[in-house]
Amino acid sequence: MAVRTRLSNSLSRLGIGTGKLVVTGVCVATVTAAMALAGCGATTSAPGGSASSGSNCTPGAATEAPSPAPMNLTVQADSASSAQVPASYKAKGTLTIAADASYPPNEFTASDGSIIGMDVDFGKAIAQTLGLKATFVNASFDGILAGIQAGRYDLGMSSFTVTAAREQQVNFVSYFAAGTSTMVTKCNPANIKTLTDLCGKSVGAEQGTTQLDQLSKPDVDGSIVKMCQQANKPAPKAQGFPKQSDVNSALQAGRIDAYMADSPVVDYELKQTGDAFAKVGGNVDTAPYGIAIPKSAGTLGNAIQAAVQHLMDEGSYQQILTHWGVGSGAVKTAGLNPSVS
Repeated sequence: MAVRTRLSNSLSRLGIGTGKLVVTGVCVATVTAAMALAGCGATTSAPGGSASSGSNCTPGAATEAPSPAPMNLTVQADSASSAQVPASYKAKGTLTIAADASYPPNEFTASDGSIIGMDVDFGKAIAQTLGLKATFVNASFDGILAGIQAGRYDLGMSSFTVTAAREQQVNFVSYFAAGTSTMVTKCNPANIKTLTDLCGKSVGAEQGTTQLDQLSKPDVDGSIVKMCQQANKPAPKAQGFPKQSDVNSALQAGRIDAYMADSPVVDYELKQTGDAFAKVGGNVDTAPYGIAIPKSAGTLGNAIQAAVQHLMDEGSYQQILTHWGVGSGAVKTAGLNPSVS
């Protein structure tokens, strides 16, 4: 899972504006932020944001809900955590944290260009707990781990699903749990209800994510390609995009039939854009997010783990997650290089 500039303006992320918008190959509609998308005659929406088959399709308006403001909490330094910070990082005083700021609500850009989101508020709180400051920099998701290995960044906080392959490159401290969700347009003209319904369909995901691997490779955990092979169906026509905002736009324009992304990102997009999209099926492949740390960083990983656990125990962690609407992904224990497949 990205897991993934996602702009603060949701309608801009989707490519929605006044003018002609191709919703699917079946229908074309003229929309504005205040107008309802035209029906495609394929499905209706079931309660809870999921799409179900039906004879009528009447999507709601492609509205734009305001994004939460950054919390910018002030937390006290924890001596037990800060004591484990290597001297070189203490001398520098600032942790440079890389994030692909296009994956709301976890990390994205505000209208003023600043990087905001759950990971950003939490990263700043972690730095304060260690007696340091945090500076977030925007970076391409598929280049962050290499950048950490090369010494360009001290940490990576960008909705990284912890995998065994990634743990060979960097150390991870786990701090969150997320699954994968599937998104379609509200009309759901391709009638996608299950993962095997993705077989033979055009399905998008952000480049560098586990979702794109699952859509394009038969030998990874949760492979949709393998599922399709076992069902004697063609593999999905996987399409990778540089940013999650590009994935959203492609779905809205009908260039793909569906996309896969981390569950908090899909849930947030549903809230932000009203009834333009629908989530199908439940969340699958729940796994930990991890803060990426250089393997050459000495005891920095131990310090990060201690700081995360401290914030979990004293309450700031849950406060941040609740503020960004992702409290369901909370975990109780921070693990250093947790055992994963």
